[in-house]
Amino acid sequence: MKKISFFCSYWPTNIGNAFIDLGSIQSVLAAAPSISIHTISGFPRLLFERRSRSHVDELLELFENIRKRSIGKQTSKTLVRINSKIPKLNRILETDNDRLQNLFDLGKAVKSDFAVFSGMVLYDYFIKQHKSTIMELKKKNVKIILNGVGGGYFGENEIFRIRKFLKEISPYAFISRDEKTFESYHDLAEHSHNGIACGFFIKDYYTPIKLDLPKFVVLNFDTMPEPKLNIINEMVIRTHHWSSYYKGFRKIPKRYFTKPNTLISDFPDDYLALYSNTSTLYSDRVHACVATLSFGRPCRLFIGEDDITRAALFEKVGANTIGSRITYPNIDMIDKEKEKQVRFLSDIFAHA
Repeated sequence: MKKISFFCSYWPTNIGNAFIDLGSIQSVLAAAPSISIHTISGFPRLLFERRSRSHVDELLELFENIRKRSIGKQTSKTLVRINSKIPKLNRILETDNDRLQNLFDLGKAVKSDFAVFSGMVLYDYFIKQHKSTIMELKKKNVKIILNGVGGGYFGENEIFRIRKFLKEISPYAFISRDEKTFESYHDLAEHSHNGIACGFFIKDYYTPIKLDLPKFVVLNFDTMPEPKLNIINEMVIRTHHWSSYYKGFRKIPKRYFTKPNTLISDFPDDYLALYSNTSTLYSDRVHACVATLSFGRPCRLFIGEDDITRAALFEKVGANTIGSRITYPNIDMIDKEKEKQVRFLSDIFAHA
């Protein structure tokens, strides 16, 4: 029996990562029902890294993100100074992460035929955290599968670094979650597929439970203030995807606790119970909307211009208007894309 090491992300900091991971697992099981999957949490790695992170490290990461978001825009004096330091920043971001030296890396120890990674893995932080593990797996002839992956930025510098990384790890299979990702990297894997985000498979993991509630909407806002919405004759329930490990062990924002009917949990099913039953979801979280659409429910995504690249994954399932108005899912389109992705996975497992 073939064995898979499935590398999960860190759920306690962002429960949307669970929707990606659980959906990805479902897509693999649909493609190869007899395959054995062993999940490995990414949280221990994050825990060690964040515990020893200094304020200087956080500022460097902040400056790098500001620089990436400034590409193509009018550049301020501050950004000019940041850009002048970019070579130094890049060296810091790409150096080996010695904060993990005392971490027991279970991923290197598990015996498997395949290693699967999903979600936003095509960016500097993932490379810094996981490259040594992936290279060790390659030495053991473990086949690397990137399932439903994407990144946050597509500047020339970022694409260069990601392509360099992909050339080094030489993935056995590459499945993108949006068109831009596929165009930028598909040629660097043995097998490639222009796919969708794995969060759209979450419906295959969770069967909606009936709730003894009146008709309700869900408001899910973590990164921006809750907008004024004209909600009439419907119950309002609020959720937050950041939990007690918000932004590296800082306290959860006080505003999370000031509104009635608020849910903050470490368990994905709690959120899915609401998203699968809501009349409408309003959110600034991409994967809250992905999960809601997967259950056939409408939603509206509130997202800033700086983060628009992350919302590109909705184009593959016909939800292009999600950033401007309440959008209903095209279930037929979602199902067809899921079927194509499962067929691709089935083929690569069969021919491995």
